[in-house]
Amino acid sequence: MMTHSEAEILLYRYFEGETSLDEELRLREYFRAGDIRSDLAELDPMFAYWDEAAQIVAPPAKQTAIRRRIPVRRLSAAAAAAVLFFAVGSWFNQPAGLTNFPIAEAESTTIDWSKYEVTDPEEAYKVLRNALGTASAEMNRSARITVREISAARNALK
Repeated sequence: MMTHSEAEILLYRYFEGETSLDEELRLREYFRAGDIRSDLAELDPMFAYWDEAAQIVAPPAKQTAIRRRIPVRRLSAAAAAAVLFFAVGSWFNQPAGLTNFPIAEAESTTIDWSKYEVTDPEEAYKVLRNALGTASAEMNRSARITVREISAARNALK
């Protein structure tokens, strides 16, 4: 049994953080015994708390369902294999080159444009007149379109 003076010395050392576990156990037993001086009675709830806290039992841990992890390595390997398969398939399924077409392999023949040339001056005049008439008509048409668009823009800005 601990005396009151020993308890005071141990309490002083306890609050300084210099007690061992055995000395702290002796202090708890002193306060558990109930024969405490009135000046130390205010410390009784502190040591009683440790006894009450030691009796608290933690609730059983919840069992969580084990989630299955996605096998990232296998998934990435499968994706790489699919890309490789697609690339190889695309390589071998390319459209046939020009050498597979007999028309491309045929010797090129030059076109004889001389049979399309105008040799008669009267016919040349008619062809030139038709070409200049077409050019003039297109230029007049584009000028009308331009004037119409500019007028519309001016009206919109007013």
